[in-house]
Amino acid sequence: MTRIYMHEINKEIRSIGGRYELEREGLMKLGDGEILYAVGNAVLDSSCCGFWGCRYVLVAGYVIRFKFAFDDDGNPLSEVISIEDNGLQDQISGMMKNQEGATQVIFL
Repeated sequence: MTRIYMHEINKEIRSIGGRYELEREGLMKLGDGEILYAVGNAVLDSSCCGFWGCRYVLVAGYVIRFKFAFDDDGNPLSEVISIEDNGLQDQISGMMKNQEGATQVIFL
């Protein structure tokens, strides 16, 4: 499925229990294409259950058009194809966990 991905790097999102932020993006060559992903950290620092955090990767998908336009807030937009194949998701998850030290890999 083709969709538009909005790039939001270094924008902290706060909630009642903590915060998360995407700190950087990357492109990974896979087969004949490139996969767009973002690496972030989530921290629970204001919840009743104590302090906790995790490093995660969001995988946007195969890049069709990279940063081809901007939204009304000035965020770059890319066109991607979602990765829906479970076997390919498992392969990419393993690579991302190894390469980025992520505990979670989420496919958008």
